[in-house]
Amino acid sequence: MQRRRFLIRLSQALAAFGALPRAANAGLRANKATQIHLQDCRIAGSHYYDCPDVLSDLRPGDALQFRRQPGNPHDERAIEVLWHDRKLGYLPRMDNAAAASLLDRDRAHELRGEILAVDDPEEEWEPIDLRIWLFSTHSWESLQ
Repeated sequence: MQRRRFLIRLSQALAAFGALPRAANAGLRANKATQIHLQDCRIAGSHYYDCPDVLSDLRPGDALQFRRQPGNPHDERAIEVLWHDRKLGYLPRMDNAAAASLLDRDRAHELRGEILAVDDPEEEWEPIDLRIWLFSTHSWESLQ
């Protein structure tokens, strides 16, 4: 599964930079704004932060914000997940490398998140499932 995800992301990146034939990257060249699905995961540590207090207000489709926390003593790639300035938790340590790298180095791109599902906290230890999008307003045509 991870190999497949890697190959999909690699082909998207190659198409974006003009390294694939014209037919393969035609869709990216036509759009000045590009949105790429980066990953889906659950919010980690949600029971330690504001999540229990706002869980009943959260809905699928709600926007989430991300904030790097490079000084975190437990994870040098830590990324906080926020909803209306309320800290819900973190991106999981095992799944935050790509997002942390993008937040650290690239101002032409933005990470956007949305809630996919809110599960019963009695049944799921980490009840919030989220999706992360990589959004760019960069014109890919200028790179070719």
